[in-house]
Amino acid sequence: MSRTTKTAALGSAFAAAALTVAVTATPALAWTAGDFTATLNGTMTIDAGIPASCTGSTLSGTIAEDGTLSITSASVEGCGVTVTPQDLPWSGSLDNGVATISGFSMSAIGCTYAGSISGGFTGTDLPVTATFTEQTVSKTSGLFCPGSATVTATYDFAQA
Repeated sequence: MSRTTKTAALGSAFAAAALTVAVTATPALAWTAGDFTATLNGTMTIDAGIPASCTGSTLSGTIAEDGTLSITSASVEGCGVTVTPQDLPWSGSLDNGVATISGFSMSAIGCTYAGSISGGFTGTDLPVTATFTEQTVSKTSGLFCPGSATVTATYDFAQA
């Protein structure tokens, strides 16, 4: 085999190997579609000037193969005051390490706060843990309520 033929053959082998590595190293981006439940891990803090620490919360709904969330049920308890999730369903996503919940809305002691919250997670399929730290939501109703509040919570997402 001539030097040119050997070089061409070696180059082809390297190109084929690189393509094989690139194809096999690409992670699957699909989530297992279906129902999920997200359970509060620790406490949720809602701070609108006076912090309320909640000891329990559950979100549930569906996740699509692309990580899109539809949150159809939410509960919050153990806050010292009644906190009521509003305006369900909420939407969201788990995408490239970023967890988002859009349409998030909660009401307590005559004040309602709403907005989008985002945080981080690791993993490529459920179960994953998503942490939302000091996410600001705006006042949407209520007299004598601060203009915004912050929400801090960690949820464990799992297939239902």
